Amino acid sequence: MTDDSLEKNLSETNKKNLPLTGMQKLMFGMICWGVHTMSQVRSFETNGFDRKYLEAKKAIRIGMTVYTILITIFVILAILFKKN
Repeated sequence: MTDDSLEKNLSETNKKNLPLTGMQKLMFGMICWGVHTMSQVRSFETNGFDRKYLEAKKAIRIGMTVYTILITIFVILAILFKKN
């Protein structure tokens, strides 16, 4: 998801404040489950990208919330419009 050579050359203070790109936020929100997503978030934490780590976790929580709401609405509509 990110350019590793660029991230390795950043100083520690720049690493801590580097934000996620819009595409990364979208992808963490849309694909908010799975091993790859969680390993990417953990790599941000391990490599010292504090802001990226926090923003990625927030995007995952938002994505899970959206999916939960959509599934709940779908189930409620399916129950209401069930034909006997």
